[in-house]
Amino acid sequence: MNEHLAALTLGDLEAFLEVVQRRSIQAAARATGRSRATYMRVLETLQNAFDAPELLQRARGQRQGVLTPAGQELARRARVQLRSWSRWTVATRDALQQLRRSLRVGTLAGSFDLLADILMELRGSAPDLALSVIEYPDDRLLDAVDAGEVDLGFGTLDPEGVPPRLHFESLGPLPWAVIVPAKWSGSLPDRVRLADLDGVPMVVTRVGPARDRLEREFAQYRSGPLVLNAAFEVASTPRVVDMVARGFGPAVVSRFRLSFLPPGVEVRPLRDGPAPLVAGVFHRREARPSAVTAELVDRARRRFRALSGRARES
Repeated sequence: MNEHLAALTLGDLEAFLEVVQRRSIQAAARATGRSRATYMRVLETLQNAFDAPELLQRARGQRQGVLTPAGQELARRARVQLRSWSRWTVATRDALQQLRRSLRVGTLAGSFDLLADILMELRGSAPDLALSVIEYPDDRLLDAVDAGEVDLGFGTLDPEGVPPRLHFESLGPLPWAVIVPAKWSGSLPDRVRLADLDGVPMVVTRVGPARDRLEREFAQYRSGPLVLNAAFEVASTPRVVDMVARGFGPAVVSRFRLSFLPPGVEVRPLRDGPAPLVAGVFHRREARPSAVTAELVDRARRRFRALSGRARES
C-alpha cells in the first residue's frame, strides 16, 4: 500500500463529492468555507492514492469543471463507500447500545402525551435506565430513526407507506372528531359534517399526514370541493388544542386527543371526513429489539387502547 493510499480518509471522499456536487473547486470552497488549496490537495491525494488519471477537467476560461471518466467512476465508488460507512456506524452504535440498559425515543409533539406517564413508570422500575427523549417535527422523525439517532420513533403511518429500511408496528387507528371553543357552542351542529366546516376559519397543523389528509378530503368532497380555511396554522396537535381552547376556532383532531382536552373545549362527532390515520412505532429493520424497547412498545400499546376506549365513551 502506498503512503497516499494509507493516508486516505473518508473526509477526502466527502470533500471530493463536494467538488463533484458543485462542479468546481471554487464553488465548493465558497459553500463550505474550506480553502481552494484544501480541495486541490484532496484531488492530488486521490490521484496519487489510486494512481489515477486526471479526475476533473476545466477548459481555459471556464468556471466549472467536467468530471473525466475516472472522476465519474471514483464519485460512484465514493458514494457507495460513504453509504456503507453510514450503515456500519448505525449498526455499531446499535450493537454497543445493547451492552447497557439504554433507550432513545423519538416522538412527535402529538404523540408524547401517550408516552409521558409510561416513560416515567419505566424509569421508576429501572432507575439505571439511560433514557433520552427527542421531540421531532413530522418531517424529521423517520429520518432520525433511519439515521440511528433514536431507537424507536412514535408517530403516524404516512399514506405512502413505510420507508424501505424501517419497520412499523401499529398501535391502532386514529378516528376523527371536531373540537370547538365553548363559546362557539351553538355555531355548529351536534354532529358535524365536513360541509359544515366549509370556509369556516379553522385551527390546523402546518404540515404532516393529518394536514395532508384533511386538505385532500376537503378538495375531493363528494358533493363538490370545499374550502379549508386554514386561518390558524400551528406546529403540533397540542398547539391546535390550545388554540381551540383560547377561542380561535374549531379543529379536526383524532379521537385519541380527546383524552387530553383542557377546559373550554367541546367535542362534536364527525359524521364524515378522512380515513383514520394509524398510530404506531417505527424502528430500523436491522436493529435487534432489546428487552426494554419491547417493554415500552407493549406498555404503549396497552396505554393507547385504554385511552382510545375512554375517548369512544366521551
